[in-house]
Amino acid sequence: MMQHLKIVLENKVRVIVITRPIGDFKDKNTSALQGALDLLKVAGVSLVFKSNIHQKYAVIDQRIVWYGSINLLSFGSAEERSCGLIAQTLLTN
Repeated sequence: MMQHLKIVLENKVRVIVITRPIGDFKDKNTSALQGALDLLKVAGVSLVFKSNIHQKYAVIDQRIVWYGSINLLSFGSAEERSCGLIAQTLLTN
């Protein structure tokens, strides 16, 4: 996936990942998570950390929203649900 992110970042697309801080995860997961976050940061992805979140959504071009139980940054065999919305304008919050 990093090769795809690098292409869009080279084309001046702004990518922001909002996730929980490292301290919010179990110790056994922190090493792998820190490695992934470091890769994203070096590639030019903006990272925002917020505690107590579990929402999964993607905002594209400030008007398309994908929202649901789908894990947008992973590949698994679990059944997932998502919904796509297109809006004329979205709030910036």
